[in-house]
Amino acid sequence: MPEIHYHAEYCIFCLGFLFMSDVHDNHNFSTARGFRNGVKTGTPIAIGYLPSAIACGILANSAGLSVAEGIFMSLIVFAGASQFVALNLLMLGATFPEILLATAVLNMRHIMMSSSITRRLEPGLSWIKKAWIGFEITDESFSIASMQKERFLAPEFLMGLNIVGHCTWVFGTWLGFLGAQVLPQKIQDSMGIAIYALFIGLLVPSVRKNRPALIVAAAAMALSTFFKWTPIFASMNIGLKIMFATGLAASLGAFLFPLHKKADKPA
Repeated sequence: MPEIHYHAEYCIFCLGFLFMSDVHDNHNFSTARGFRNGVKTGTPIAIGYLPSAIACGILANSAGLSVAEGIFMSLIVFAGASQFVALNLLMLGATFPEILLATAVLNMRHIMMSSSITRRLEPGLSWIKKAWIGFEITDESFSIASMQKERFLAPEFLMGLNIVGHCTWVFGTWLGFLGAQVLPQKIQDSMGIAIYALFIGLLVPSVRKNRPALIVAAAAMALSTFFKWTPIFASMNIGLKIMFATGLAASLGAFLFPLHKKADKPA
């Protein structure tokens, strides 16, 4: 089940990367502001997180974690794919260095996402605010933030965008521990599927009206399939596959649809 999530991430990440470039080409120096505006923008994402967060809590319970330990993990990690991988490795008896390395490589894509978002931040932010924004960012919130029409993104907007999802993820993890005691096994197994609907909901409306986005997303899917089914890449870590697939698809988009940059002048 987690592998489907990884392949969906290729498409969303590349789509967000492309939209980020489009926004930079627009000479609109307005700024997306407001904590409440960020919360409002991030609420649909948070709702989509809930079933997967419940699934994470159920898996954490199966891995032998206490309620406090599961909630603490969601609080300080806040990375759905990595949490699922870490919990699975924990159940398999993997050592701490093995879990740390696997999740670190898997999350290497966050370096690319954080670097991209940094270009949209207001100038003069302290490193503490930048670090907090980088910690809170997810694949979905990155895509939504990248598609904002404003030239810059205020820190309070990004904090509102991300914090509602983080709180929902922690709350859903707690619900997962409760659900593990009362929900039938079939319902528990189906919880993780909801995240795929969230990815589709982000992807389809955008590619319907944007030919470059459609091509980049299709390229990401093709590369995902290639890396998954080509024997020579069978032993490659999934995190490296994500990095290569997103980088190549985004590079293809930049080559096919180059931006004609002009000197930015405030309106």
